This record gives sequence, C-alpha cells and structure tokens, in this order.
Amino acid sequence: MSTTLFKNTTIRKKMMLLFLIATILPIAASIAISYHETKTSITKEAISKNNRLLSLGGANIINYMNNINQKSLAVYNSMNVPRSLYYILEHNMENEVFPNQISDVIQNRNLLKDHLYNMYQSVQEFYKIRLYVAGQNTSYLLWNDDIKVGKHENGSIAMATKTYIEPTHLSHNYGLSIKSPVKEEQVFTLHRPIFLAPSDVQLAELTIDVKTEVLNDLNRQLYDAGHESFYLVDADGGVILSSDADMAGKRLDAEWFKAARNAANPAGHFDWDSQSFTGMIFYQQVKTNYMNWYLIKQTPNSHLYKAANETALINTWVGAAFLAIAVFALLLILYRFTKPLMTLIGYVNKIDSGNLNVQIDIWTNDEIGLLAKRFRSMMQTINNLILKEYRLELANKTIQLKALQAQVNPHFLYNALQSVGTVALQHGNMKVYQLVTSLGKMMRYQMDMADVGVALSRELEYVQAYLDLQKERFDTALDIILIVDERTRGILLPKMILQPLVENFFKHGFSPSEQPAKLVVASSLSEDGALTIIVSDNGKGISAARMAELNRLLAMEDELEEHEEGLAIGLRNVLSRLRLYFRQDASLSLQHLHPHGLSVTLHIPHVLEEANEAV
Repeated sequence: MSTTLFKNTTIRKKMMLLFLIATILPIAASIAISYHETKTSITKEAISKNNRLLSLGGANIINYMNNINQKSLAVYNSMNVPRSLYYILEHNMENEVFPNQISDVIQNRNLLKDHLYNMYQSVQEFYKIRLYVAGQNTSYLLWNDDIKVGKHENGSIAMATKTYIEPTHLSHNYGLSIKSPVKEEQVFTLHRPIFLAPSDVQLAELTIDVKTEVLNDLNRQLYDAGHESFYLVDADGGVILSSDADMAGKRLDAEWFKAARNAANPAGHFDWDSQSFTGMIFYQQVKTNYMNWYLIKQTPNSHLYKAANETALINTWVGAAFLAIAVFALLLILYRFTKPLMTLIGYVNKIDSGNLNVQIDIWTNDEIGLLAKRFRSMMQTINNLILKEYRLELANKTIQLKALQAQVNPHFLYNALQSVGTVALQHGNMKVYQLVTSLGKMMRYQMDMADVGVALSRELEYVQAYLDLQKERFDTALDIILIVDERTRGILLPKMILQPLVENFFKHGFSPSEQPAKLVVASSLSEDGALTIIVSDNGKGISAARMAELNRLLAMEDELEEHEEGLAIGLRNVLSRLRLYFRQDASLSLQHLHPHGLSVTLHIPHVLEEANEAV
C-alpha cells in the first residue's frame, strides 16, 4: 500500500506541475491585461467625475456667497428714507434725524438694532453682526438677539477699503468686553465698507460672522471622507474649511497648493508624488469680485485605483479557484477521497430533504473530515437560529398584543362611562349622570394626545369637571368661584397647567370646618399683553418658612432633587412647561392670604406676541 502511494505521489506531482503551467500563464496574462485596461478606464472616469463635482461645488459656493453678499447690501436700501439704516449712518445718529422726539439717541439705537436684527434673521447661519461707525468710533455688536455697544480708542480700528472674506477663525467680540456664555464658533467673516454715496468717504464697516455649517454641507458630497482630503482655501492659503477639522482657520503652504494656485487654467488636475502624498490633485477656482477661493481635492492612488485593484484581486482569486479545482480534480482519482466525499453527499441529501438532525459520521483528518465537521457545526447553528427566530416571533406577538390592549383599555373605560351615564339618565338620576359626564370629560381630555397647547377655555372646562367631582365629594363645604377675563379664553397654554394648582388645594390646603372652603380661579390680561392666572383659597395655607423655601425652589434654574416634596415638584413642573412653551420670563409665585389661605400666581409676559409668532 505504501509503495503504491509513493508511486502515485510522484505521478501526481508531475501532473500537477504540467497543469499549473498550462493554467497559471493564461490566467496571469489575463489579469495583467484586465488590470491595465481597468486602471486606464477608471482614471478617465475619475477625472471627468471630479471635474464635474468641483465645478458644481464651485457654482453652489458662489450662489451661497452671493446670497450672503446680497444680504449685506441691505445697508443701502431706502437710502433717502429717514428711518433707514443708511440714513442713520449718514447723519451719524444725530438728533436731527428725529428732531421732534425727546429720547432721540436711545430710539435711534433701538432702530439700529431692528435693522441689524432683520439682517441677522435673513440667513440662518449668521452668528454675529458688527457695525463699526467711523464718526462715533463705536462698534455695535448684535449677538443672541441682543446688541452690545462699545467705543474704541482713537486710531485702534482700521476699516476695510473694499469688500472681502476673512478665512475661517474663532469668532470674537471685536474688542468689546463681553463675557461669552458658550464656546466660540468657527466662522468666516464678510467685511463690507459702507461709503457716503457717491463719494469715497467711508461711513462705517459692516462685519458679518457666518457659521461654516452650510459650506460643509454643500461640499460634503464632493469627496469621500474616509479616503480623500478636501480643502476650500483662499488665494493667500487661508483654509476656509477642510476634511481635516484641525486645518480650518490655519494657513496652507504646501507645494501642491502653490502648484494649483499658479496653474494656467482655473480648473483641472495633476499628478503629485511626495513623501506626504502620492496621487492625483483636482482643483477648481471659485472667484468673484469679493473673494478668490480654490476648491482642492486630494485623491490618493490607493483610493483612485481601488476598483482596479479589487478587479485584479477578484481575477486572482478566480484564477486561484480554477487552479484549486484542477488540483482537486487530480486528487479525486484517489479512492480515499472519493468514498468519504460520496458519503458526505449522502448526508447532504438527507439534510436537503428536511432532516436537520442527521448525524454526519465522518471523522477523518483530511479535507473531507474538516468539511464534515463544519457541516455539523453549521447544522447546530441553523437549529439554534431557528429556535431563536421562533422565540423572537413569539415575543413580537406578545408585544403587539400588549400594545393593542394598551390602546383598547382606556377607550373601553371611556365607552363604559358613557353607557353608565346613559343608564343614569334613563332612570332620571341626573346627579349620577352629571358626575359620570364630568369624569368622562376629564378622561377624554387626558386621552387626547394630539394637542400640546390648548385654549384656556378648554383647560377651564377640564378644571370645572374636576371641581364638579370634588364639590360633590365635599357637598356644601366647598364654594368655587371662576372669574375669567373673556379676552383670555382663546389664549393657548400647555395642557394640564391649572389642574395641578387646583389639586394642590385638596391635597395640602383643604381643612374640613364649619365655614365653607372657598376656591377662586381668576384670569386677566393687562394692556401690555401679559396674562395673569391666580388660584387662591382660604385653606390652612403653609408656614412662612415653607413659603420662602418654595419660592426659592421656584426661582432655581436647575432641576429639583428626587427627595423634594410633591407640592414643590408639581409647581416646578408647571413652571418648567410654561417656560418651554413661552419665554424664560414666565413666573410662578406663592403668597399668603389673610387671615389664612394661599394664592398661586402665574404670570406670562408678552403672551399675545408669543401667539402671533406661533401663527
């Protein structure tokens, strides 16, 4: 047996050598030719694609920057109108602009703020707007809806003589002593001199800081962030933005940038080979009368020819596979490989017929034995996956059923209440019908999750239903008074604002006695558009120390600790939702009533302005 195997081994080697020579040579030649043709085709396609992309990117940048430039020209709108921004600058904000008013300077400053704020709101990415008035040697800085004013030392400000774009940098306050509550943003800046038309006398300089978010979004599709480098650079090498975030705001002095800047054509490409980069560089000049930028994209050869390399690798693997098949065909003539293979095929046929628990009884140490071992492992994995999938399906069904139950139960209870109310009405029991109706109104109001803000009238209806139930509970011991300004009924408020305040009376302030308890809910609207809601009672009230503690907690900006009492948490929750819905200046306060009792006051300034903005 051993002699036979030795002789077969010698013949096998000779046959394999001949077969490898006949197979490897044509496969290697095919791979080499295919790689060359693929590389040439990919290079041409990459050049055409990148030139189109950069051209489109340049057009998008010009459109975006022209929009920003156009917004800055709003200074010259309505030049001869006394309330225009140009007219204010031309007259240096002197009193003769509004000679019939007393507080001229203050009103002019407010008017100046309005003009700058309109410009600030015109583009979402505007971060700060600064107007330096030469005649006053003063800067007006608009930021976060507020304007700051500061004078400069004589000769400390050099104004721009023409419109230009300052490359990306950290925003600052232009020499004004302002504390910044947040980290400064990366911005690029448009500087525009404002001249006294039609002369060259410079009245002011308008400076607009623009966040780089939109520029990043416009250029993100121009490059592959994982493999290519991208730069937007001005002619002096100042980096506006880059795929490398650390490069933004720095100066680019690389030789390949100088080559792109000094190229004869405004757009094109060239090969580059250095220690830091080897590949192809694409560039596109983006030029207007106020900026001269360059879009530059670095594509390394490893990425540029990735498809060609992958094709060559696939061809290599295909060639190797054919070669393995050829070798395997030679080995198949040996009986020791043929018999286990046929046995394994028999087991596979049983598995194909649906018997996943078949025992594969092949334990040899060769390739067939390893294949049988893999099959056993695979069948175990398949069985585990089937069991896992079955359990997941059961879990999904259970979750879906619970979700349906969660939807059905509240509606079932509400429908049941309606049925009870109908029966009470049929039997002439109006009291029960009214109570069930009040409870049904409360449930319907609570289950309606579509509306976040509701009219005060709906909130009062809900509170009235709640008070009807409480009044029935305490009978004549409870006197409820509603004093509602009709102008306030349509004002939108966050849902469930009044009920916690009313409920606190029954939880903390109500004390049964011979004298009837009194609960008053009142609303009013002042001339300046401030809404005031007062919930007061003649209950037992709270101590002076507790009153001071609650008002202190309501004045805090951070959240309450978990151990705080329910009264404080409920009041703080009401105040937090009011401030989320309106402005931060909404307030909630507590006061003593004499001889005893408690008053809770909600005050919301400018509520009509908020309603107009919402519309």
